[in-house]
Amino acid sequence: MNTTATINRSNNFDFLRLLFASLVIVSHSFPLTGQPEIAGVLTNYQLSLGSLSVDCFFIMSGYLIFQSLERSKTLLSYLWKRILRLFPALFILLIITLLILPFLYNGADISKESSYWSYLPNGLSLYRIQYNVNGVFENNLYPKAINGSLWSLSYEFTLYLILMIIFPFRKNKNIVRIIMIIIFLICYILLQFRPSFLSNLFHYIILDSSIFYKLAAFFFAGSILSFFNLKTYNNLFIRIGITLAIILSLIIGCYQIVAPFLLSVLTLQLATLNTPSINMVGKKWGDISYGVYIYGFLVQQILMNYLVLNPFQLMLISLPATYILAYFSWHLVEEKMLRYKNIL
Repeated sequence: MNTTATINRSNNFDFLRLLFASLVIVSHSFPLTGQPEIAGVLTNYQLSLGSLSVDCFFIMSGYLIFQSLERSKTLLSYLWKRILRLFPALFILLIITLLILPFLYNGADISKESSYWSYLPNGLSLYRIQYNVNGVFENNLYPKAINGSLWSLSYEFTLYLILMIIFPFRKNKNIVRIIMIIIFLICYILLQFRPSFLSNLFHYIILDSSIFYKLAAFFFAGSILSFFNLKTYNNLFIRIGITLAIILSLIIGCYQIVAPFLLSVLTLQLATLNTPSINMVGKKWGDISYGVYIYGFLVQQILMNYLVLNPFQLMLISLPATYILAYFSWHLVEEKMLRYKNIL
């Protein structure tokens, strides 16, 4: 997922983003090989490794993007940083995908497929993500889908835009807190009791209302927690207690009710820790999590196009291959683009 590179990497954000991006690949390894997702089975489908990872991404994104908004001198500057972090790497991914698809095409001439030429503009629109091109991956166990991970980008960008409403009040902490809490509570209550509220409006911009309320609740929970000094209550016993409470909620079937609270706190407690043995990941490799997230599904589908693999074989091969692509994405595209984040 997409967050501004932090100046101070003496925390666990980079590692956790990479971990969760990797867990998305692990999660996808099951349906892409025709198997039920293991975490879904174990939790009676209250969550999957993929959904858990995306939720945690949005928690960390809400925490960091809110701080980015506070630091921005103008709305244009804030929006420019968001665009710069999101679109350059996505554009290169889509171009690489178009270059690869002719080799995967099951037909004579892919240039005659209108869906091939619409793939790039639809992908860049975020809201009209195109998941298939005629004649590609049609015989895969999970047929046709080229890059199923891109679905979350439109939700994230929408939340970036909604967050802009607090910009005029950003110097008044009390008003900002009230606005953020109201937005969180509205999203949380609608998620629990009226998930289809305004579904027609969300459908108009190609979003699902229930998914939006869920991700918005996690995003704004993360933003609200940026007001608190998490270190005050961040000790091993509290983290263990929250973890056990989350596990208990899965056992008794109320995970969806407590997750926006408990998971948000636990995720940010872990992220704001300074664990030298793991926060060296960001210092040595860079923030490759976005690249891992957007390349992983494509890599896995290409592998499944040529090979017969079980979930664990697919994980074993696709993870290192995706890391390599993500490494180059960060160092050749994303990091270079961030040099221009302050020109507006």
